[in-house]
Amino acid sequence: MTANWKRIGLLLLAGGLVGCGGSIKGNSGPDGSTTGACSSLGACECMAASDRCAARTEACWCPSECDPQIVCICGGGRFLACEDKSVSASCTTALAAVQAKCTGQSFVQDIGDLCSSAADPACVAGCLATLNSTGSCSQIDCRFCRLCDCAASVAPNPFAACLQTCAPPLPEQH
Repeated sequence: MTANWKRIGLLLLAGGLVGCGGSIKGNSGPDGSTTGACSSLGACECMAASDRCAARTEACWCPSECDPQIVCICGGGRFLACEDKSVSASCTTALAAVQAKCTGQSFVQDIGDLCSSAADPACVAGCLATLNSTGSCSQIDCRFCRLCDCAASVAPNPFAACLQTCAPPLPEQH
């Protein structure tokens, strides 16, 4: 009788995996390939997983390499990474909070692309949260303006220093 209960238990376990869509291999895509964390995806895979992933790119990167039907106004930027949309969303939320707090600051509009630039959005979100909670809006100074012709400030700037730590390493040149 014990052997029969073991067989029934194995059948229930196997049936549970099949009935619930369980898989020992992990999540699989429509083509049978295993889907991974966004950070492990290349440019085209990241674009295909746009429901859960967001591409981090340099300005003017065009995804035409993924689909020749895509036409872009500019090109030449690089695909840098693929990340979970929740990371991008938290950075965007932190940015909106800082922009609301510092609405009267002269250069606040110049930080609008911090979350989508070449920096790590999770790190940028941390810098923005610190600026919002304990920093001063005056830390958003002329150094963030791309169109300004101003002298570089020599005063220490905790916000700028924090953002500097978020910059990805430059790719090696061969």
